[in-house]
Amino acid sequence: MTVALDLFAGTGWGVALQARGIREGGVEIMPEARASRAAAGMETIYHDVWDGLLSDDPVVFTHSLQIASPPCQSFSLAGKGAGRAALDDVLRAIDDRAYEQPARLRALGAETDDRTALVLTPLAHVHRDRPMFITWEQVPPVLPVWEACAEVLRGMGYSVWVGIIRAEQYGVPQTRRRAVLIARADGIDAAPPTPTHSRYYEREPQRLDEGVLPWVTMAEALGWGLSLRPSPTITGGGTETGGAEPIAKLARYTSRPDWVFRRPATTVVADPRLGGPGRSEFVKGGVSRQNRPGSLRLEAHEAAKLQSYPDDFHFAGGLGKQFLQIGNAVPPLMAGAIIDELLAPAALRAVPEVVERAA
Repeated sequence: MTVALDLFAGTGWGVALQARGIREGGVEIMPEARASRAAAGMETIYHDVWDGLLSDDPVVFTHSLQIASPPCQSFSLAGKGAGRAALDDVLRAIDDRAYEQPARLRALGAETDDRTALVLTPLAHVHRDRPMFITWEQVPPVLPVWEACAEVLRGMGYSVWVGIIRAEQYGVPQTRRRAVLIARADGIDAAPPTPTHSRYYEREPQRLDEGVLPWVTMAEALGWGLSLRPSPTITGGGTETGGAEPIAKLARYTSRPDWVFRRPATTVVADPRLGGPGRSEFVKGGVSRQNRPGSLRLEAHEAAKLQSYPDDFHFAGGLGKQFLQIGNAVPPLMAGAIIDELLAPAALRAVPEVVERAA
């Protein structure tokens, strides 16, 4: 039986692992996320990722697959000021091999930003545990970190692939781009999962990749909304590259001709930063609409659906904490595609039936 250590677990990877019968030992510091995990029958082995590296009595969790989605806020502005400095700090730490001494790595966080040190804790775990399979995921500005880590992993005997994966190419109704590292030590060349759906081309929305399914629209996922394109990125706070406003870019699409309401939909306030209190109500065809366009809201279960969560998945905590969990999660469909690439024999992977989308 495959066993996975899931650092910075949340619930997205856990949903994909559960669906495949893989035992997951999660490490999660957020109480509400731990409650969500418990309600879903997921195992949380300890809370703080440093406890697995620095504790006097560390938890021993034997695993063959290591998964990690470390915090990204300090890199969300990479190339500008503090973000560039954080990136330089972590690249320097890799060159200095700080990951070989967890106490030294923790000290780096105390000197700079703890989140900067946290991004290298997965590499510290690999240095100690040497799992057979590895996959890490984060926002695109973290790609240089993954590339530097890849060189270290190759020195340990791993085959490594690093690049950008687009969530809509795996059936997620959302244009979410993520930097992903995939590594394996079983003698097989590491590779990204084969897309099952077309990439969404923003400047050519009618363009579809051949040999795969069309991307999934927001309307197809929710029954209303953007009928001609996937949803913008759902995040856990700030911006689509590392922040947390639930679908903050949604309002700008409401005046475009591709915004079609297929049935009445009522949404509730999810984030006061997106507009004033109250709610927006729509009827088929847009005949009636209350409040200004920017006041549109998603309910938490709708945002979760756009992240490809199962309909019956329950998020613990208040609305803000629910959106934080949803926005910070790895979309389960994308996570599942990565896991299958690592673990499933190529001959057994399902090939999607290609269908034409109705005009």
